[in-house]
Amino acid sequence: MVMATVRDRALHQVVYPESDGEPMAESWLQAEVIRMLVHGFQRLLAGRPGVVVGGDNFWYPVQGDPKTVTAPDVIVIVDMPRIPPLQDMGSYRQWEHGGHPALVVEVLSLSNTYREMVRKREFYERFGVDEYWVFDPEDGGLEVWLRHEGQLHLVPPATEGHISPTTGVTVAVDNGELSVKDPGGRRRWLYLADEAVLSNERAAESAAAVERAETEARRAEAEARRAEAEAQRADRAEQRARQLEARLAELEGRGG
Repeated sequence: MVMATVRDRALHQVVYPESDGEPMAESWLQAEVIRMLVHGFQRLLAGRPGVVVGGDNFWYPVQGDPKTVTAPDVIVIVDMPRIPPLQDMGSYRQWEHGGHPALVVEVLSLSNTYREMVRKREFYERFGVDEYWVFDPEDGGLEVWLRHEGQLHLVPPATEGHISPTTGVTVAVDNGELSVKDPGGRRRWLYLADEAVLSNERAAESAAAVERAETEARRAEAEARRAEAEAQRADRAEQRARQLEARLAELEGRGG
């Protein structure tokens, strides 16, 4: 019992770093792809119970072993019994937070080596990742791996793209760019630069629509004023005509 208590205390004193001080990406292109994926999965999966989406967050699968760690570019964690406040979560300590990574994505940089990527895939295979993507933004290469009988297997390329069994999205390469679409192909995810352009275009269209509506409202108001003035003139003319008719009848009565 004493030995167990000492061991438990030692486990609780282990430090699990939450950052290595390195940047999230080595190039603007790599960073754009990562941000597009993190933002897209966060939007798609928002509000789903037990789901957390992260980017470049440390994942510790083994309690008491801070050297067994990785930081996927993108990670989708499911089946968490309780999601702590993100400001308190720090790293993903699997034995503490529960759940498991359903999807992991690595976006290659020039410094990634073949040996490093093999080691990462073995890590994800060992610790239960269901689906694994590897994308090279420099040459547009995409690999999709799925778990089958405890191992990750490379899926043959699909002409129309690969439908993710864990998230329902469709992933493909389109003119060298990673293309991800919502389930059913309803919406293609945009890179943040494209979203900014689209947002500006929508803002300009909205401003133009507001201006058109205001112009139309002013035109309608002017027409209403003209119609009211015309109605007032007609009322005055009718009133004057009745007065003249009455005067004429009075004069005719006197003459008779």
